[in-house]
Amino acid sequence: MNDGLRGAAPWVMVSAALAASLVLSGCGDDLGAPDSEAQDSAAQETPPLDEPTDEPATQAEPAESPTEEAESTPAGTSEDSEVLDVSEFTAESQESSGFPDLLTEVPEEADMLLSEVRVGIHEGYHRIVFDHSGAGAPGWVAEYVDEAVEPGSGLTIDMDSETILYLGVVGLEPGNAGQEDGQLEVVGWTDPQDTVFEEVATTFVHHGSASYYIGLDQEREFRISVWEHPNGPRLIIDVLV
Repeated sequence: MNDGLRGAAPWVMVSAALAASLVLSGCGDDLGAPDSEAQDSAAQETPPLDEPTDEPATQAEPAESPTEEAESTPAGTSEDSEVLDVSEFTAESQESSGFPDLLTEVPEEADMLLSEVRVGIHEGYHRIVFDHSGAGAPGWVAEYVDEAVEPGSGLTIDMDSETILYLGVVGLEPGNAGQEDGQLEVVGWTDPQDTVFEEVATTFVHHGSASYYIGLDQEREFRISVWEHPNGPRLIIDVLV
């Protein structure tokens, strides 16, 4: 199924801006001394404090860093109270800092493309992750829309869900790229794993951008973050339940 970027509603800045000096990873280490080589290595493994720090429940690789216990606590929670900070979530339109600019510069020939979609269940929210190949951190915009449409043509994509969350992602492989080029085009996704996510449709890359549509059981508040990761950028959507 195909889709293009929409501008149907005003966008607002997402509260959790990416910390430009840090690089994200699913398994992080504490930052070392500012002038040490250890600090440079650790910075590449540590997510910013304003981003979710837990991996999706379906992540196969276990955390192995010294900060594993700390990373099990989602952003917006207290280790003492373990209460989710719902103020980070909203049902209003959101966009990344500086959209449509990218959150970080993408290395030349990075060729970011969607490679996998997976979901997980957490205390108080469900998570869907869009894994990408390549490097860097894409920009994004998110909003609820009435229908899913193809990029360029604007033809309607058939989705059964009455509630559709749209994500427009920029900074992917320049030009156009489809399934044959490595861009995952999801059709008839049926792997909800008892989550609020009913269906997913993703499109080919059109002039460096692509659209991801998430069918939900009802309109819910959500938050979005992007992780740079050694295996490729991760676009993460958490939805309150």
